[in-house]
Amino acid sequence: MKIGILANISKTGIRETLHPFARWLLDKGMGVAMAGELKELACPGMEGVKTVPVEKLAESCDLVVAMGGDGTMLSAARHVGISRKPVLGVNLGRLGFLAEVSPQDLYRRMEDVFEGRYGIEERMLLEAGVKTNSGSHVFHALNDVVIEKTGISRLIQVQITVNGEFFADFRSDGIILSTPTGSTAYSLAAGGPVVVPTMDAMILCPICSHSLTARPTVLPGGSRVLFKLLSGRREVSISIDGQNTARMTAQTTLEVGRADHFFRLITFKNQSYFELLRQKLQWGLPPPGQ
Repeated sequence: MKIGILANISKTGIRETLHPFARWLLDKGMGVAMAGELKELACPGMEGVKTVPVEKLAESCDLVVAMGGDGTMLSAARHVGISRKPVLGVNLGRLGFLAEVSPQDLYRRMEDVFEGRYGIEERMLLEAGVKTNSGSHVFHALNDVVIEKTGISRLIQVQITVNGEFFADFRSDGIILSTPTGSTAYSLAAGGPVVVPTMDAMILCPICSHSLTARPTVLPGGSRVLFKLLSGRREVSISIDGQNTARMTAQTTLEVGRADHFFRLITFKNQSYFELLRQKLQWGLPPPGQ
């Protein structure tokens, strides 16, 4: 088996975690591949570790181990792309909704993978098409696509159409369109609902709307959502998973729908999403002392 490794090199302890793990994989006869910058930091001179450009990592392996936090998992979703290679997340950060495996459990979980004792969850991805006068670009998001004002600009006004039917004009600080996976990210902070990540749905959530009647809305997963900026003189940005950005003007068309491919996340039988909510968010638990 060939293992590709992605990691956030800014995380504390990344070398102490990655170096012995790579050695352990090699001793088991596994192939190991990672970007050159990561190898120089964590595994300098380690024979047997193949260096590949990060954008070609998925082509060089059977599965990807992503070490860091949920931001690293979002990067993994982007780099894995349409290869359908499964990803195992190792949490070196704080919450870790996507990167659930701790460094202490890493070796045990990898043994489970080698023995086939794991499952695959297919998580929905959004495909965002951005069209401007100068051309068009396509982005993919595991968490969300966000339209929001920049700097100290005033409220922005965005017209939203769903499947060709007028939905609403929102005057707000911005709009979040999230996947169920992203429902516990920015959307949750803006007042959106928690949605079980395997559902086929989208969550449309205004940010600080100027109307008390503008509420988060759950849409069918197959919806096509078109955004048009009506406040043309405002400074507005489009953010894809907080990692790619584009400028939005009155001449920009943003259309978002479900991508044709999924993000394939490695999971284990004794992991429960509801237990994860209780653990990470203190979800549904009584206050301390009660």
